[in-house]
Amino acid sequence: MILKFINEFQKDQNTSNQINHLLTNCFQGVGFNNRDYFKQLPHYRILAIDDNKVIGQVAIDYRVMNLNNEAIKIFGIIDLCVAPNYQGQGIAKQLLGKLEQIAQENNNNIDFLFLVTDSPSYYTKLGFRTTEITTHWLKIDEHISLGLGNEKIDDAFFMFKPISDKIWQDGYLDLLGYMY
Repeated sequence: MILKFINEFQKDQNTSNQINHLLTNCFQGVGFNNRDYFKQLPHYRILAIDDNKVIGQVAIDYRVMNLNNEAIKIFGIIDLCVAPNYQGQGIAKQLLGKLEQIAQENNNNIDFLFLVTDSPSYYTKLGFRTTEITTHWLKIDEHISLGLGNEKIDDAFFMFKPISDKIWQDGYLDLLGYMY
């Protein structure tokens, strides 16, 4: 197995089709509608490839957010998944490890890793922490902007992991874009 970092705009159609298949199998009931992304295209991806087949992936959104009136630079973690028959082999941990390595190599440009999940226990084991914040974001669905959301989300966990020396303070987070 190899891990491959790619720019989103450079992936070919075969890779896109494999990612769509992987996402559809891993996130049952989520409408990917023949896309290899859910809400919005990511900037980058790290792919786990075995025998020329995409068996795992993590999409990455590089973005500035506003945390309590301070700009922070983040790598947003989107749609981390591993094909069912490859799960339990540490591939997701390897994908996140590669992402963290890239972030640390560029820590002047990345302050935090950030994600939204309904299952925080896995990420807690890897050094992520939950945060209690009121959030402001762009609501989008099926390529349509629906307005702005501004509330404390109670049915998902917002998690972060420091990369730079910036300190995360709970309070208010403006995503300055869509929610993953």
